[in-house]
Formats: sequence, C-alpha cells, structure tokens
Amino acid sequence: MKSPDQAAFKAILIITVIIAIAMLPFAARAESHRRHSPPPFTEFDQDGDGFVSEEEFNSTRAARHEEMAEAGKPMKGMATAPAFTDLDSDGDGMLNEAELTAGQKAHMKAMHEQHKGHDCCQGKHEGMQHGQGMEMPTFGDLDLDGDGCIDAEEFARHQADHHGIND
Repeated sequence: MKSPDQAAFKAILIITVIIAIAMLPFAARAESHRRHSPPPFTEFDQDGDGFVSEEEFNSTRAARHEEMAEAGKPMKGMATAPAFTDLDSDGDGMLNEAELTAGQKAHMKAMHEQHKGHDCCQGKHEGMQHGQGMEMPTFGDLDLDGDGCIDAEEFARHQADHHGIND
C-alpha cells in the first residue's frame, strides 16, 4: 500500500510535468521574440579581441540574415540597416562595444518610429503589414451594434465597409 507521502509526491510530479508541457509554446514564442533583437557585441567579435572589424561585422550580419531567411522570419529593417562605416563613429576602422550598441539602438528606435510601434504585427492585408498604412481594428470597431458581442454579420459588414470586401 502506498504511503500518503508517495501519493502526494506522485501528484505533484504529474502536475509539474503538465505545467511544463503547457509552458512549451510560451517558451518557443519568447525565443522567437528574442531573435528579433540585435545580436550582442560578442557575436560580432568573432576573434574575441574586444573590437569588431568590418569583415567580422559583415560576415556576422550575413550569417544572421541567412539564418533568418532559412527560418522564414521577417527581415524588417534590412534596407535601412546602418553600414559598418555608419557605426564607426571615430573612423578607426574598428567598432568597439559602445559604437555597435549605439548604432543598434539608433536603428531600432528609427524602425520603431517608422512602424509606429506596430513592428510586432505580422498580419498582412493586400500586401501591407500592420503599421504600414493599416491599423488593427479595435473590438468596438467590430461590435457594430454595441451589444458586447461580435457576430458573423457584424464582422462581414465591417470587412465590407473598411476593406471593400463584398459577399
């Protein structure tokens, strides 16, 4: 016969496993969001000498872009990403950590301003991403009769009125 301690331990173990499994999608999502942040200085400084040469910078950036393309991840900001010479503020042909970090922060800020804070939205409509001329509708926009519920008819009417979609 099992002791009460063994039964309690088994119950706690089962609950812990269930919680861990339930958290896996959240961990995966957190990882995907982390990869949208700029790589740390140490990733660029391939030889560990405390500076990033133009060759290290370009090869690290190219490898990151290749990895993102293969994973099918959005590559926002590539067209406006600063070149090595833009980041080399003292013109010595090497980037120190402060130069790289300042350049990354300035680029992220410019992208955020350009996308008006919607750079996390990846929904597409007629070739545009949210934050590029199209705002996400609010619940109130869709709840046309104000009853606190959105039914199929309200949704269809909203789509037709705002997106030119005909039934």
